Amino acid sequence: MRIHRLAASAYLAITLGLIILSLVIGTATPAWLATMWYPPDEIIGKSPLVPVLGGLLLLGLVNSWMLWQVLRGPAPMAVPMRRAATWLRLLLYADVMWLLIPSFLPGLVETVIGLVLWVPALVLLTVVLTGSGWPFRLALLLLGLVEPARSLASGLADDSELQRFVSPAYQATVMAAGVATFVVMVMLLLAQRRDGRWSRVTLLIGLGIFASAFLVELVDGLTSGSTIESIAEAMDVLYIVWLARTAHELNREPRQKAPLRVPTAVVAVATVLLLMVVGPEGRAHLTYTWQSDELDEFMECLAWSQPPRVADIPAHKRDRAYMCSVSKPGRHVSDQELLGKGWHACTRFAAGEPVKARPALLALLCPEVIGRKYPDLLLSSAQIDQQQAEKENIEREQLKREARKEDAMCRDPWPALRTRFQATASYYDWDTQPYGIYDAEADTGEDSEVIWNAESVDTLETSGQLALIFTPSQDWATCVTAKALRSAPPPLRGKGWDEVVEADIISESGRLVMQTLSASKVRFPNLARSGPGLYRLRLYTRPGVDLILIYPARRAA
Repeated sequence: MRIHRLAASAYLAITLGLIILSLVIGTATPAWLATMWYPPDEIIGKSPLVPVLGGLLLLGLVNSWMLWQVLRGPAPMAVPMRRAATWLRLLLYADVMWLLIPSFLPGLVETVIGLVLWVPALVLLTVVLTGSGWPFRLALLLLGLVEPARSLASGLADDSELQRFVSPAYQATVMAAGVATFVVMVMLLLAQRRDGRWSRVTLLIGLGIFASAFLVELVDGLTSGSTIESIAEAMDVLYIVWLARTAHELNREPRQKAPLRVPTAVVAVATVLLLMVVGPEGRAHLTYTWQSDELDEFMECLAWSQPPRVADIPAHKRDRAYMCSVSKPGRHVSDQELLGKGWHACTRFAAGEPVKARPALLALLCPEVIGRKYPDLLLSSAQIDQQQAEKENIEREQLKREARKEDAMCRDPWPALRTRFQATASYYDWDTQPYGIYDAEADTGEDSEVIWNAESVDTLETSGQLALIFTPSQDWATCVTAKALRSAPPPLRGKGWDEVVEADIISESGRLVMQTLSASKVRFPNLARSGPGLYRLRLYTRPGVDLILIYPARRAA
């Protein structure tokens, strides 16, 4: 038994065995792996088992027949082969093996490998075929290069989906390449028939490629996303069989007949298709000018999906900015219709009639009309930003004035204890947030977490180089006075104070600072008068008044 018969029979037997196994275990996975040659997805488990296995059995028969045809190898040599025919046979068999072996390479790499195998084979076909005149073979070669050029350009594009959406010319090119592929296949079959080396079965299989492609598209349309769709696509193997039979029968002796002249219609179609692929020298005036085929202009149009301010757009771009802002993806409306609706809305707006369009959009078409009622829409982004900045400056100045008044109302609660290192400021606790004293050069993130993660907090909480003062929340300002001393102060009677608490704080850098309390930006002095070391912090507090004394802990005794 020859190798092709043995391989086809063994494959069919394995397929039948795995189909039976799939019936026994209740899942189509074994049979699917044997026939489809890749793991099944979750859709397979949701499909009825028996119909799926029936389709896989039919696919197994098709694959066995395909292996029979592919593994036969070249026919016995009837006449000495030319070098071009020998290379053509090798390339055809290499192309068949490439199409059969599953590949996990990137898409661009697969495209390049496929073109490297097919384009030289096409060139050699035009050289090897006899019985066809040179105009016919030249037209065959030119049309045959259309689809490889389109595939390579599509693979090199950054985003083919974006390109399809942006450029209607690209869609026309894809259609033209498909027509060119159809014409090339017809011309190849005509040339094979005229050459005489290929059998009628090979020519019929070549014709069957068109029928199988149509049936696959029909099944795809009726069963989109189903298991049957995947099985039907896998049965489309006639092209592989035609390549294998073309290589197998290449050793035969051609018949010598009158050359096959290229029909005038074929030349005309080839010329038109090539012009569509290459494109005109001048830029075409598209019906939908808001859908530009230039990527930069398209991205600019996407940026205009929110209506821009009319003062930011040059006058010659305002119509396009309007069309980009009102257009919807997938809905092709001509420029004239979009602009006509916009101008009609402007007329209705000027007459005082209600319109659905937003004034910000209509301002791009008729700014003088919209500006009468909405003058702010005629301002530029720079003017809007300037107005916002001026408003924020006014608010900040108002806060500073109010804060200075509050600061002036605050008094030192212990005027007898004087030091040059002290300050008083007002503090508003609207959000019940504490104010803090910390080492200016320390990372107090961990100390803050320790305080906030505690189960409960007192009025004064310290950790490491951070101290937080939680004064009671109130609707008026708290006057905070902080005094830095070189030694422990005398005891102050607790009378008149709600609470007196003490805690330690560390300063490794020798700079203890009070956070900015008042909007007037009162600056507190350095509270670590004795440099780096451990300090004692004493807090006196009552409603509206906090007094903080800080002194070195080593002199506290």
